[in-house]
Amino acid sequence: MNFYYLEESTLSNLNRIFLSGEIPFLRLSKFLEGDAVEVNPNQETKEKIGFYRRKVGPAVLDEVWKSPEFTDFLKKITGLNLGFRKSNNFSYSGGDYSLLHAEELEKKRVVVAYDFTKSWRYEWGGHDMYSSPGKDPLICSRDFGSLMIVKLEQGDLSCTRYTSLMAKSEVQLDQIIYDIK
Repeated sequence: MNFYYLEESTLSNLNRIFLSGEIPFLRLSKFLEGDAVEVNPNQETKEKIGFYRRKVGPAVLDEVWKSPEFTDFLKKITGLNLGFRKSNNFSYSGGDYSLLHAEELEKKRVVVAYDFTKSWRYEWGGHDMYSSPGKDPLICSRDFGSLMIVKLEQGDLSCTRYTSLMAKSEVQLDQIIYDIK
């Protein structure tokens, strides 16, 4: 992890920022130091018509997301007691999507996404979207090397918007879900 994010003053400030949002959210740019990660996932295409179409495989950084050090880091910046549930690597290319209603039965959770996408244009879509009843949705565009952390309540939803058929690249991210204890 980038040493800056481990300093006590930074952790305290991140916790304050996280708790102040209408939808609790943080985006940490350049989360990992250097270009230490090689993305070559073993993925298969998954589709449930009307819910999602994407490629899914094991998380590239699975051991990081499961580690006590990372869970402790999340606890410090969210103030929550979290338990690891699952992690996957997703990729979206032209015409792929996930829809909000795919998560209608989800309980309280923290969703973490690490973005491996190196080359992306805004007009291609593929944005991450988080929605909570009665609140404006949170829409996040691609940012290579960023770590997004979002607290979602029961009834809150997340998805990756449709990816344009014009896309010349693919969205590549690890998505991790932690249950709130």
